[in-house]
Amino acid sequence: MDIVIMHQTVTKHDAIGNDIEAMYLLLKQKHNCFVYAENQFNTVVQYVDEKQMDQIIQEPDCVVIYHHSVYWSEGYHILKRVKGKIIFRYHNITPASFFEKYNQFHTKQCEEGRRQTEQFIQEFPKSFWIPDSQYNTEDLVGVESERFIVCPPFHKVEKWAGGVPDEKILKELIEDRAINLLFVGRVAPNKGHIFLLDILRAFRTNYSEKVKLRIVGKFDDGLATYNLMLLDYINEYKLKDSVEFIGEINDATLLAYYLGSDMMVCASEHEGFCVPIVEAQYMGLPILALRECAVPETIGKEQLVLEKRPEVFAAAIHVLQHHSDYREYVVEKGIQNVQQRFSQASIRKCFLKAFEKGVQR
Repeated sequence: MDIVIMHQTVTKHDAIGNDIEAMYLLLKQKHNCFVYAENQFNTVVQYVDEKQMDQIIQEPDCVVIYHHSVYWSEGYHILKRVKGKIIFRYHNITPASFFEKYNQFHTKQCEEGRRQTEQFIQEFPKSFWIPDSQYNTEDLVGVESERFIVCPPFHKVEKWAGGVPDEKILKELIEDRAINLLFVGRVAPNKGHIFLLDILRAFRTNYSEKVKLRIVGKFDDGLATYNLMLLDYINEYKLKDSVEFIGEINDATLLAYYLGSDMMVCASEHEGFCVPIVEAQYMGLPILALRECAVPETIGKEQLVLEKRPEVFAAAIHVLQHHSDYREYVVEKGIQNVQQRFSQASIRKCFLKAFEKGVQR
């Protein structure tokens, strides 16, 4: 069987790139498996060019796994030529409303991407779907329940967690007497940075302890207005000494931040899954999370999932920092959540089950 895994862009370190890489390595053990992408930044997988891809998809027994997370015009036209089976891996698409004030291109891409989801459902009625979360199935209107299986995305935390952390950063965090808060995710409007700053402001208003928020994630040059707005908020709230943008980092540095921080604060307003939650729980880091989108589903039971009120988050930070029994309980339940639901072995089993069902249809 020949398999082509498709996505517009395949990178090294993001959640979708990791998912594609893991699928490729798993499926190539028994099949001829290749990857097709316009933008190729992950060197682990074997790519095919358009001509080779066209030859494969003309075979009636081929399988195409299409990762859907962005609008991709070429991807649609390729799918129209497929003679074999089509499996959609649905990661969700950010609602356009998050970008309307900041970037018209991103806004249009999100609008077109969501319309493309509907188009795929209508024009490929025999296809099979593998959404990352139950939350993502809400977008699959018209897809019968027997034509999808929810399967979490593959991740790499079990691999890099056993590595050596950046010793200098870890030492600085451990010796820092401030409450060290962590957020992991790209700098974009749907990630809730304004609310993070509101939380920080509320904490500094109501409590005397020193606090420091570190935001790990790359900036988008196309969101310059949003980025400047964040800096304006930081200056207006007088938070300059309490916020640090770390940018994009390597595994050793990320490991140091997970190990050295006191807690993660997830304020994201739209996630189709949220891999950083799995990473933080695996590393034994307690999480305060906003009750939005797929976050409550991913974080699991008996975790701190809160409404959008800065003063409540601030109080929860104070409680977690000063009550070790609460902290230990949250950490224990978080580790259990990852072990029971998101181990590589369980994701592998779930994906293979979904893949076999998609092929057999």
